[in-house]
Amino acid sequence: MQEDMTIKGFLNLIKKRMILISVTAVIVVVVTGWAVFYIFEPTYEASEYILIGNLQNTNTENSYEETQKIPQMLASSVDFIKSPIVLSAVKEELDLRGTSLEEKLFIENNKDSQIVTITVKDRDEKLARNIAKTTAVISLEKMNTLLKFNQVKILEKNDGIIKKNNEVAALAIALITGLLSGIGLAVIREQLDDSVKKEDDVENLLGMPLLGKFDSKIEFRKSSKEKRPYEEYDPERRQLVAKEKEKQVDQATSIS
Repeated sequence: MQEDMTIKGFLNLIKKRMILISVTAVIVVVVTGWAVFYIFEPTYEASEYILIGNLQNTNTENSYEETQKIPQMLASSVDFIKSPIVLSAVKEELDLRGTSLEEKLFIENNKDSQIVTITVKDRDEKLARNIAKTTAVISLEKMNTLLKFNQVKILEKNDGIIKKNNEVAALAIALITGLLSGIGLAVIREQLDDSVKKEDDVENLLGMPLLGKFDSKIEFRKSSKEKRPYEEYDPERRQLVAKEKEKQVDQATSIS
């Protein structure tokens, strides 16, 4: 029988089904860890940085005018880097004609910043680095020739690359998911169990008060002489057996 579950009942359920919950969580974590480390390939991220304008403005007559041009130059640069003019040249340079470069390339410019970030994500570490570097170089060349941007340069940086897969976060999420799944299975199993567990369940089911109860697990002890069940628990049969034994004794006595 099932009734509305209270907080205490829920906690007792978790304690009762702790093995089921723990096993479910472990299985989910193991499967997720195996998939993360052995099935899903890691994604690598490489970045290049282009500086638009001059950060060290001097107090000249043209400094104010140059400052006003920078926001327009930044917006134009972001759109220009993503344009087919640059992407086609990058594909041709790296022989990536069959590759969807637009899905791998991300251009960012933070507010009040003169730096444009070119980020490339790919499962091939070397290819991600080459695409980012080639895109920055070609963008700089074409901005100088087509847009006449003179104050544009690539910032020097270490050839570092970031591995984006976060195994710890994936395993943590898997652990939480496993625990919730285990609790869900425990609740479902408890709700589907219609067996009577308490005296109150009988009263609620029948609508009548409980008059008594018996233990269905009573153990019958055997005597030291290993009496047979009918001899120990059937009085009439026991008397007949006793009379039969007395008769046999009398016959043996008369013969002797």
